[in-house]
Amino acid sequence: MVSAIAPQFPISIASLSLGRASHHDLAEKIQAASAAGFQGVELFYEDIELHAKQYSDNSFEESILKSAKVFKDLCDECNLKVLALQPFMNYDGLLDPVEHAQQIVKIKLWFKIAKAAGTDLILVPSNYFSEGTTGDDDQIVDDLLEIVELGEKESPQVRFAYEAISWGAHKNTWQQSWKIVNKANHPNLGLCLDTFHIVARTWADVARESGVRPDANKLLAADLKECAAEVPVDKVFLVQLSDAERLLKPLDAAHEWYDPDFPSNMIWSRNTRVFPYETDRNAYLPIEKIVRSWVYDWGYRGWMSYEVYHRDLFDPSPSIPQDFAKRGMKSWETMVQRLGLHNIGSEKIQS
Repeated sequence: MVSAIAPQFPISIASLSLGRASHHDLAEKIQAASAAGFQGVELFYEDIELHAKQYSDNSFEESILKSAKVFKDLCDECNLKVLALQPFMNYDGLLDPVEHAQQIVKIKLWFKIAKAAGTDLILVPSNYFSEGTTGDDDQIVDDLLEIVELGEKESPQVRFAYEAISWGAHKNTWQQSWKIVNKANHPNLGLCLDTFHIVARTWADVARESGVRPDANKLLAADLKECAAEVPVDKVFLVQLSDAERLLKPLDAAHEWYDPDFPSNMIWSRNTRVFPYETDRNAYLPIEKIVRSWVYDWGYRGWMSYEVYHRDLFDPSPSIPQDFAKRGMKSWETMVQRLGLHNIGSEKIQS
């Protein structure tokens, strides 16, 4: 079992990364994750939303909660932990009080969903809409504290992981998200760190022929050093791993995927994320370097979770969940071996 290989690093995979909900149902995805050896799953809202439609005789709330309970039961049967519910999108920095109030109503339902699904963690990515939003730190802190303090009243209490996505309109680096989390200073608010988003802002550049920024390695090394020095490791509530394809040509206006209404990093992410070490699928990002630094320089111990988006996840073939689960576990076994994760104890290792 994986737990025996790397006891300090239980491994999870996002439900979306086993096939999109429009083509693959909950049971086949959960069973594939368990069979491959994963210990947990992140629950994507789309999975239970689509599954809930089969309970059309009930109210929307009743249907979605029943769907969440089905998800939990499936995970319990397969001995999988539900690591988090995500993504609670486009909440921070809203300027319209009516839109903000609607999101507060929504988060109260999400508390019920999280409880039904058996998780106490909700992932909040940074807002990627510039129109109708602000990047003002004080407002974003207040916004996050509002839902955190509501979650604190739940039983069990709900925690939140704030993630700076690489195409965020105002917050798109971990430094910016950490500034917010640090200023909020609440024990139930922490960070989500995703290797893809970090590399997309420091090392990779899909607008360049090479796919790599000038001085990329120097920039990444400085970024990792800063993270280890500035962020208390216990303020990271979720770590997500993925690689991505090196594109055959720059993602500019001439590229077939280009869309002026969507940021390039978003297009790249939605179409090409793969598992680390999948060089046969054009994986090229320095994910091992990041994880090595997090583990050995920073002292991270805890869950790691694969979050892979890819165009093939829309393929209706029934083999998709099993294929992606097996690929993910192969990647993880390679990482455990190459980084010696199976030899690491709970104490922080001084490099």
